[in-house]
Amino acid sequence: MVPTPSGSPSGASAAGAPQRPSSGARPQPTVSRGATIDPIRVLQQNWKQILWWTLGGAVFAVVFQFGAQFVYPLYSGQVILRLRPQLGEATEIFGENATQEETVARLAQTEAQQMVMRDVLVKAISSKDVLKTSWHEYYLDQNGQFIVDEAVDDLEDEISSGHRRGTQFFALYWKAHVAGDVPVVLNAITTTYLDMLNAESDRKFNGIKQVFVKKQNELDQQIDSMKAAIRRFITEEGIPAFEENAQQSQRGLEELQKLIAETTMDLSLIKSQRGQLDAKLQGRLEPSKDDIQKAEMDPALMQLNRDLNDLTIALQSKQGRFGPQHPEVRYAEQTLASARAQKDKALDEIVQRDLNGQFKTVTDRQGGLEDLLKKQTGDFELERKRIEELASRVAELEAMKERQDRLQEERGIVAKTIGELDLARSREDSVPVEVAQRALTPRELFFPNWKVVLPGVWVLVILVGVGLIFLREFMDQRVRFASELAALASGRVLGVIPDQKDDPMAPANVSFVVREAPQSALAESLRQVSTNIIKSLDDQGGSVVGIFSAMPGAGATAVITNLAASARVIGKRVLVVDANFRRPGLCTAFALAEGGLGLGDVLAGKHALADVVQHSTFGMDVVGAGKSHMIELLDTLRMTEVMNGMREQYDLVLIDTAPMAIAAESMAVANRIDGSILVVRAMRDQRGLIGRLIGQLTSQRGRFIGAVLNRPEQTAGGYYRKNAMLASKYSAETSAEPAAATPASGAT
Repeated sequence: MVPTPSGSPSGASAAGAPQRPSSGARPQPTVSRGATIDPIRVLQQNWKQILWWTLGGAVFAVVFQFGAQFVYPLYSGQVILRLRPQLGEATEIFGENATQEETVARLAQTEAQQMVMRDVLVKAISSKDVLKTSWHEYYLDQNGQFIVDEAVDDLEDEISSGHRRGTQFFALYWKAHVAGDVPVVLNAITTTYLDMLNAESDRKFNGIKQVFVKKQNELDQQIDSMKAAIRRFITEEGIPAFEENAQQSQRGLEELQKLIAETTMDLSLIKSQRGQLDAKLQGRLEPSKDDIQKAEMDPALMQLNRDLNDLTIALQSKQGRFGPQHPEVRYAEQTLASARAQKDKALDEIVQRDLNGQFKTVTDRQGGLEDLLKKQTGDFELERKRIEELASRVAELEAMKERQDRLQEERGIVAKTIGELDLARSREDSVPVEVAQRALTPRELFFPNWKVVLPGVWVLVILVGVGLIFLREFMDQRVRFASELAALASGRVLGVIPDQKDDPMAPANVSFVVREAPQSALAESLRQVSTNIIKSLDDQGGSVVGIFSAMPGAGATAVITNLAASARVIGKRVLVVDANFRRPGLCTAFALAEGGLGLGDVLAGKHALADVVQHSTFGMDVVGAGKSHMIELLDTLRMTEVMNGMREQYDLVLIDTAPMAIAAESMAVANRIDGSILVVRAMRDQRGLIGRLIGQLTSQRGRFIGAVLNRPEQTAGGYYRKNAMLASKYSAETSAEPAAATPASGAT
């Protein structure tokens, strides 16, 4: 019999759950399928392999050291050269060193590159000393002839150079299998290069010297020709008498220039005076005080001033005797005014007369000065032309002498340069490179050097091993860890269930481990998953949850049984439904008879839901797959009605489905439930498949609650194992005996 619904809030919530239309599909979110690698976890999980790689690397390093020492030994040597200071002048005792680091490095690299030029190497290895080395035997043909081109090709690749920073030194490096060959070849190259430098220096100096000697001969000829031309000119032009006459003419010309300057100045002053007088006569300029004072000295005007003074005294006497209004006084005033007017008129006439006289005098003076200036200027021009003609001859002679001086000076410079060239060539530092230290026979192996080879090969082997481990981790497309599943499920991981063999409690049966071994890590992990699912249902609403898997053997049935048992313990009315028509097995997990009436019979309309419900030992109700296994029935309206009936009677309905990768009907079930959970088998299910299935579940009507990672390797180790053991220890200390799972009050 189906248990009657109790008045619990959870039952009311399930019965009153809103019915969403089946066509309301959600948009499929973007699912991340990238692999996430935790380096610390990878190293911890593969520590044994890393240890083997470490031991194997040490052994391989020792074997490689001794094997290379006998099979492929290499000896390295060097020849050190120094850049000589550059000569500024041949007389300098010491040359000038290049101070800029870039300049020194460039010069050193240039010299080093020239030392290994092909023509230098060809000439160097053809020397008799090199032909005695063991190195040259590698390049003998079948007839015993030395293959020079092939040997030079290898030398160009093998010889290296380097500049020592902060110094004038640079070096050539070379390696050979025989220690005695190293100094022979390097010193032969150095000697050949220095000989070629000396020969090139001689050729260069001789070529430059020939140019200057030729120039010196040409200058000698020009100087002799110029001396002869000067002698002829002096004789033909009479230069000594000409020079004395030219000096006298020059002094007379200077006197004329002085007289012209004085006459010009006097004429300028006269013109200025004449202009002022003309302005006074024309009334544009008032007469000056000097003009007026000069006019007042005229006798007639002086008499008028005396008469005016007498009239003024008489007027003052009458004013004192008769008063200002008396006729005598007025008559005296009129007489005084008339005298004053007569005096002013006489003054103007005298001033005008004087100005006219001055104007005539100045005009006559100006004419005389102009005639004098004209005569002086003419005399000056005649004298100047005569002197210029004389001076041109002297200048011509001076130009010839200056030309001779310049030629002699130029010849002196050329002669000095020729001497400096001879001196510079005679100095040893005329060649820019010298040997600081010739190559010596190496006393130690360059390769293999145990100080480098042993640790280097050992570390290299370890790195190769670790690299292969990480490459395998990166190439592995399986879902292995919770972090990878979280990336695929957008962080919605409900829990991680360890493998049975990794549980420290070693439970015998997994199907109902939350009841039979409640202190185990498996039980604790499953309880956490159950708590997360119930919390999500309480927050979001709904009671019908489908448990899905990607492939068979993912452990979905075991998850369902433990989730049902865990929910039943807290008082939930739980119904477990087997919707896997392809391979039903849920009843067997609950120790119930398989093959009886079930969901298929209800969907076919042959029986009601109450007729197919079976009661399990732990108080959960179970609906098997039934006798009718028509897969199409899962995608019908009847399926929706059956789901609604289950919501009304139970707080939690768990539906077991066929694997999604091989059964398309699982999507039909996901579209008629309230929530879906995907059980992922670690170390087997591929990330691409899981990502696609999560996307499909997310797009269905039933919302995707989350994913459960089942049986990852070593999950019970590390902090998982510590948490599980701590929980087991805590449970053992707080309970005298293992906690027995008792059915809720509503269970039968």
